[in-house]
Amino acid sequence: MILRLSFIAVLCLFTTSLHPCNAGDESTWTITVGEPKPNVLTGRIVAEIPNSALLLEESNGHLHQIPARQIQSREDAKKTFVPLSSSELAADLSLQVPAGFEITETEHYVICSNSAAEYVEFCGKLLEVVFDQYFRFMADQKIEVTQPTRRLPIVIFASTAEFQAFAAKQHPEISFADTPGYYAVTENQTLLLDLTGDRSIRSAATIRRRLAEKPLQVATVVHEAIHQLAFNSGLQVRMADNPLWLSEGLAMYFETTSSRSSLLWNRPGLVNPRHQPAFMKFVEASQISGAMNSLIESDSAFLNAAEMPAAYSKAWALTHYLVREKGTGMQSYLHSLSQRKPMVGLTAEQRTQEFQAAFGKLPDEMEQELVSYIRRQRVPR
Repeated sequence: MILRLSFIAVLCLFTTSLHPCNAGDESTWTITVGEPKPNVLTGRIVAEIPNSALLLEESNGHLHQIPARQIQSREDAKKTFVPLSSSELAADLSLQVPAGFEITETEHYVICSNSAAEYVEFCGKLLEVVFDQYFRFMADQKIEVTQPTRRLPIVIFASTAEFQAFAAKQHPEISFADTPGYYAVTENQTLLLDLTGDRSIRSAATIRRRLAEKPLQVATVVHEAIHQLAFNSGLQVRMADNPLWLSEGLAMYFETTSSRSSLLWNRPGLVNPRHQPAFMKFVEASQISGAMNSLIESDSAFLNAAEMPAAYSKAWALTHYLVREKGTGMQSYLHSLSQRKPMVGLTAEQRTQEFQAAFGKLPDEMEQELVSYIRRQRVPR
């Protein structure tokens, strides 16, 4: 499997103090932007750093990080900011995709897709199970989160060409080759590719059989759904300096599939069949010893193709260990992440101090017990 960073956040972080916005201020503002071409944006101001940038959220959930030098004018629209309703969100999604896409609503999602209706129904059921399990997990871990008050947007593409064309339009600066799906932080959308590649499927049994042969499809749906839930439940803050080891580690903690379930997934925490063996190989090759601290100091390993496989395996291992063995520390650490501010970056030293404050020691100091713990884990059959 080709590993890629599975949630996309294109932003500039500033190591400075955040300008205090009025608490609970839900006013709507009209911002006129002059570059690269004149444009008028309407939404609520999420955060602002004086003389640097402003973060604006539109009613469809899209975030815009606007450099201060590009702002020509700003005007209070004198009305309360109101996010789109489910029907309005459905209409907005329909305008973004080619003809032939249809809308399906579940209890917590608005799904826009041109895949077979039966496949969309399967994904909708899976997403709802993941939703329930996510909040059950957080409650069991005594981690404070809040359920989204509105449905979350999902777009499913029937073909690779359609998926890549949409992704390239959304984020032209990124290559999406070999990417089966991602969560876009700025748009707050989860984009998925239908790996069955067959719009003619009319049987739930056929869909399950096809997906059982391609567990990556189910794992991708779960993985990206966790990213979206984390950023819409107060666990993580969109456009903040979120450590990738934790973002990816938590998604991998959930993603492992189960052949025993009718939806090929039933609960988080199963041992990951790719990353547990990979981590132990890195241990045997002496690539873990003294190399874990760098994972929390910087995200660079996740952005380097040569280092990415090891980074993902380390992130899965560290997250699994901390959730199972250091629950109180994980509560403290996740609480600190939920307090981060949009557009404000942390130094390596600040990241290290934050981790140590929560867990009492750094990853390198946990190495022996971490390796012993992962060695004992068994991949489900």
